[in-house]
Amino acid sequence: MVLRMIGGIALACAVALPMAGCGDDDKPDPKVAWAAKVCDGVKRNTKKVQAPSLDPRSAKKSRTAILTFLGDMNSQLSAQATSLSSAGSPPVGDTAYRTALANLSQVRTELTTVSASLEKAKVTDMKSLTRTLSSYSAKMSGFGAYQGPAKELRANADLNAAFGETPQCNGVGV
Repeated sequence: MVLRMIGGIALACAVALPMAGCGDDDKPDPKVAWAAKVCDGVKRNTKKVQAPSLDPRSAKKSRTAILTFLGDMNSQLSAQATSLSSAGSPPVGDTAYRTALANLSQVRTELTTVSASLEKAKVTDMKSLTRTLSSYSAKMSGFGAYQGPAKELRANADLNAAFGETPQCNGVGV
């Protein structure tokens, strides 16, 4: 009699637990959890960067504004790299992740190079500033075309879907 009761309880539990939602289906999708972590980090560490305000009467003020802008951009890219690194490799392979980190690093290196060169350049008037900046025009246009790590990460179909499913990613450039 006791064995029948235990058997009946076990059978009832076996049927009731999955219906109650207590099975493994409640575990969050690791891809979505990873995407949420990335988007939370990007939101927390990214601020809007103002374009430089140039003063046509002062080449030195204009250069300072450009250097400030480049420094702010570099800081934002650094924050994105830190957020991405702290999230770790995604659970669906790391090719897109490694590409995103490599491109962030490359753009940051180029920004640093342009900033250092602009800092050292002899700028006495707007003409000399324009001449100095024109030597960096190819690199600077590359900065404008860079879309951040979103493009590389979304190249992975699984990550692209995870970013779409994650509420934390709404309104984030990922």
